[in-house]
Amino acid sequence: MPSVDANNHDSGRDLLKWLALATMTIDHIGLVLYPQFLILRIIGRLAFPIFSYLLVLGMESTHDPRRYFYRMLGFAFLSQIPFAIANEIPIWQHLNIFFTLSLGIILIYSLEKNNILFIIPFVASIIIPVDYGIYGLATILFLHEMRSFKWTGVAFLVSMNLLLIPFASYQPLALLALPIILLHINGKLNFTLLKKETKYPKITRYFFYAYYPIHLLVLSLIRIIG
Repeated sequence: MPSVDANNHDSGRDLLKWLALATMTIDHIGLVLYPQFLILRIIGRLAFPIFSYLLVLGMESTHDPRRYFYRMLGFAFLSQIPFAIANEIPIWQHLNIFFTLSLGIILIYSLEKNNILFIIPFVASIIIPVDYGIYGLATILFLHEMRSFKWTGVAFLVSMNLLLIPFASYQPLALLALPIILLHINGKLNFTLLKKETKYPKITRYFFYAYYPIHLLVLSLIRIIG
C-alpha cells in the first residue's frame, strides 16, 4: 500500500473532496427539487465512488481508526433525520451514506489486520438498509484493492458495474468517476493553487461532515417553501 507522508499536502485529495461535495449536491438537487431532470442524478453518480475512495485515503492517513469510526458514526446518526426528511421516508426505513462509510471503516480495518471479520460489514449491509447496500461495501473493497493492486481493483469495479446495467438503471455510470480516481492514484491530480494547507484543518474537516445534513435540510426547506 502506498505510504502517506504527513509532510506533503495532497492537493489532489482536496480537489476530490470538493468534487465529491459538488456532485453530491447536484444529485440531491435532482432528488429533492427536480426529479424530472435525470441529468442531475446521472452527474451525482460520481459522488459515491469518490467519497468511498476518500474513505480509503482517510484510513491510510488516520492515526486513530477507532476515533475515525466514531466520528463517522456520530454524523451518521446526526444526519438521519435530515436524510429521512429529504427522501420523504420514515426515519429508519433507509440509512444514510455515513452508515455505509462507517461499515467501510470496519471493512478496511479488518482487511488491514488480515481478519476474517471483514465479512461482517458485508453481512450487515445486507441485513441493515444502508445506502447503496452491499454494492457500496463492494465499491469500497475494490477501491481499497486499487491502492495496492491497481488493475485488479479496476477490473473488479468495472465488472461489478457492468453486471448491474440490466438491473440498476443509471447507477453503473458511477464508473465515470474511475478516471478521476486513477489520476489521483497516478499522482496526476495535484495543483499548485491548492497546495497551501488551511489554517484551521479541524474546522475544514468538520465542514465536510456537517455539510451533508445541512444541505439536505436546506434543500428540504426550499421544497416545502416552494
